[in-house]
Amino acid sequence: MDWFSSLPDELLPNILSFLSTKEAVQTCILSKQWRDAWTFLPVLKFNVADFWVDESFEDDKFNNFLSGVLDNRKPGKLDMFEYTNAIMNYDSKISCASIDRVGLQPRKAVVIVGRDRVDLLDYPEFIFSCTKLEKLKLFMWTAVGLPIFIRPEVVHLPALKFVDLTGVALDDDNIFTQNLCSKCPVLETMVLQRCGLRITEISSKVLKELTIYRCSQARRTRICCPALASLFIESYEEMEGFELKNMTSLKYANISLDLNDNHGDLNLISSLSNVSHLSLGLGPSFKVKLEKDISECNTTFRYLRTLEIFNWYLSYGIDLVACFLKHSPFLEELTFHLCEPEEDDPEEEISQEELGNRIDVLFQREHLKTLRIVKPMERPDLVVDRLMNNLRNHIKTIDEEIIMCET
Repeated sequence: MDWFSSLPDELLPNILSFLSTKEAVQTCILSKQWRDAWTFLPVLKFNVADFWVDESFEDDKFNNFLSGVLDNRKPGKLDMFEYTNAIMNYDSKISCASIDRVGLQPRKAVVIVGRDRVDLLDYPEFIFSCTKLEKLKLFMWTAVGLPIFIRPEVVHLPALKFVDLTGVALDDDNIFTQNLCSKCPVLETMVLQRCGLRITEISSKVLKELTIYRCSQARRTRICCPALASLFIESYEEMEGFELKNMTSLKYANISLDLNDNHGDLNLISSLSNVSHLSLGLGPSFKVKLEKDISECNTTFRYLRTLEIFNWYLSYGIDLVACFLKHSPFLEELTFHLCEPEEDDPEEEISQEELGNRIDVLFQREHLKTLRIVKPMERPDLVVDRLMNNLRNHIKTIDEEIIMCET
């Protein structure tokens, strides 16, 4: 008797869940014990590429396999559902209709759809009405690279806690966008990557983590999430900007923007008054608007302990830093991530007179424990030392000074 034959029958489906569903079904020929093991699979993984052989593909073969698996699968717990259709430059006739008719209820779902034309995109709509779904990852793209609108007939996800959308267009008039938060009453984490944002507001009373990464933006967006504890926004495309409201629970914020030059005032800084860790990535327009925003801000950042600034050019001067120091009496750690030298001014010297104008502001700091400068390998040490010396002269106490190179 081989080792596998001695295993309990109920353990076999868990072993098969590490395989693709096609591979799991093929184990039915091993023995009588394995014949029906795949019908109890807790994980279903369908990948169109598994049926692509020698640059040819039979649509009917995949569709029949999909229907056969779903028709013969025994009712039971479904931990994960994965569907991948990412064969470009092929006019397939694959349909997700057989998936939508079976009433699957997975706890987690991953859907990856990439085609060369929008009209070929096909995704299983059942995932948007799964009452047991807790985690959803949806990746969509076409050859032209534009975000894709999804228009499910129903959106009802009462158990959803985590959603990760890539390449999806979000519009105020779209039913999916309208119900993304309202029909997901326990949604705690939302990740938007390379999405197209045409929404005026992201509003939720329960959302705790929000990530907006490399998204395009057609209109100014208000973020109103009183339970939000972590906010990450990064985009170096021109954006219309964000307005933060009711962010009383926010503790960690990481914001890097390249704003449209016509963008108005930020009104961003005052909503970050409760953060303990703040990271800022400075595009030129974002830096200018931040300086104006914080200089007009009457808020004191009493909880701010760590300030990290990315994309810092020495030619920027220290106005922004001085403003933060003025409004952050208990700041403990300050970190600069320096950019590579500018071609027209490789040393980017900062004059003593410029820093001296801010001596009254900088000298107030009593609690700064660490001053850290992270520099590219190409930046001369002499230039970095000059910056460190100037800051050292005008900050009353620095317990630890660190200069390190990026690898």
